[in-house]
Amino acid sequence: MDYFDNDDKGSYQKTVAMCVAAASLVILLFLVILYVNSDKDTQRPAAAVQNEEVEEEDVLSDSRNITSDELEFWNDAKKSTPVPKEEDGKLTPYKDPENKDMDAEEAIANNSTTDNNRKRDDSDSDDTAGNGPADDREYDKDDYIAIEDDRGKKTYYEIKKDVAGNNYDLENNLITENGMLTYKDSKRESIKGVDLSKYNGTVDFTRLRDAGIGFAMLRLGSRGYGSGAISLDEKFVEYAQNAQMAGIQTGAYFYSQAVNETEAVEEANYIVGAVSGFNVKYPIAIDIERVTGDEARTDKLTNQERTAIVKMFCDTVKGYGYKPVIYATTEMLVGGLNIEELADYDVWLADEKIPTDYPYRFSMWQYNKKGHIDGITGDIDLDISFIDYEKK
Repeated sequence: MDYFDNDDKGSYQKTVAMCVAAASLVILLFLVILYVNSDKDTQRPAAAVQNEEVEEEDVLSDSRNITSDELEFWNDAKKSTPVPKEEDGKLTPYKDPENKDMDAEEAIANNSTTDNNRKRDDSDSDDTAGNGPADDREYDKDDYIAIEDDRGKKTYYEIKKDVAGNNYDLENNLITENGMLTYKDSKRESIKGVDLSKYNGTVDFTRLRDAGIGFAMLRLGSRGYGSGAISLDEKFVEYAQNAQMAGIQTGAYFYSQAVNETEAVEEANYIVGAVSGFNVKYPIAIDIERVTGDEARTDKLTNQERTAIVKMFCDTVKGYGYKPVIYATTEMLVGGLNIEELADYDVWLADEKIPTDYPYRFSMWQYNKKGHIDGITGDIDLDISFIDYEKK
């Protein structure tokens, strides 16, 4: 059945066409609006970032007017930064952490620092800590020796009764004349000496002899505390020749940074080979010191390892027919070595405390690192020997 005639159909088709066109226009406008809004949203982050950069510039610009005192973290940093400590009007020298091929004397000469009397806290290691009272209370000096660091803190070490003590009466038998010490009792009279390295420069050995110096311990060489390289002291040959021409007996020492017994033998062979052309009658010494203010290759040595190195050096030197001796500070002898295992060797004590309270046997004593002798420029290390090694 047909519901519309022809005129109605035409009118109907026109109406449908107009509706479709209107709907299409509406949809098109909607899509255009959607696209425009989407494009704006896409561009917005870039604009936001640009605005943030401007704001950050403004903040940085404002901060240029802030002083260091207004920044709390800066003040905290200043408080925590170590400052050189002033002692006797002098600042503690700065240590160059880059030059690790130096020995202790080279470190000092280059405004570096070593501390021959370094305190070993109980926390450092079991075998280097004091085993006496932990505070500064009264203690029996016959039972303990106190080692004081540069901050005034003390560590106490029990005196080992099975280790031979010295029998010097230093309180009553030390004589000071022209800034130099002499020891004299009914059994012996000490011999005056000096120890020298290249840092002493030009030395007039005739003046040393005229001042009463009978022996000179000369630094022959050293091992770098960083690289481990061995080097000859450039003044050794000159000093040895001039000392012997002036009638001063000579000995030699080697600044050791050996980390095992093999290196100890290497150092001993080196020094013995170098002195073989000289008439050396005083001892050949191994110089055992700590390096502070920088990492050293010997930092992690235990007392037992260090003691074994010293023994091997001394045994090697003795095997060649020379007299070995151990150069060390009081702190190193009582806190860094097993002294009871070193009874067979002479000790060259380094201690500027006069009189020293080092309780054990020693045959030589370096008592002043800033001595002066007429005619010699600068500081000079002063020593005495309780043994005449020329006749021993």
